[in-house]
Amino acid sequence: MQSTNPKDILILLQVISTGLTNGILAKEEVIDWADKIITKDEQPDIFFIDLALPSSKSKIEIINHFTDYINPENPVPGKPLLGLLYKKYHAGELNLERTVRILYQLNFNALFTSREENFIYSIDDEYDLARNNIYGSLEDVKRETENFLALYKDYSIYNFEQWQMLDKEIDERF
Repeated sequence: MQSTNPKDILILLQVISTGLTNGILAKEEVIDWADKIITKDEQPDIFFIDLALPSSKSKIEIINHFTDYINPENPVPGKPLLGLLYKKYHAGELNLERTVRILYQLNFNALFTSREENFIYSIDDEYDLARNNIYGSLEDVKRETENFLALYKDYSIYNFEQWQMLDKEIDERF
């Protein structure tokens, strides 16, 4: 069995780092992911061992662990991040306001299609208008946000090999 080389999954590492930074991945999830790679690989790369061993590391220390492998100037794919956001929101770990704010922030940190960007800007505006009782309702914003994020529910840090196929499916539907 071939071992996982961090250099072969740079896009995934960027998504994980961005997910940690934006609060849509917890350090425990990342450690669990690294543990699974260590268990699966015959000779796991030291990157994963170092990542998984000291669970007392802070979130910042874990984010810094990725810095040798990722180039912050490379665009981070947005669709997997939306999948991570969906999972946090769907699990009740994020409220609507926090979810909309994270969406808006991700628009500056990740690569989205123009349709995705337009939706994110639109939902941010709709949320502000509804929250201030100017136009629309928070219930409408909630429904639109949930429907949008549900498109990305199949993305996870465990199915990196399927991301391209999922990208195509979403681009065809959206």
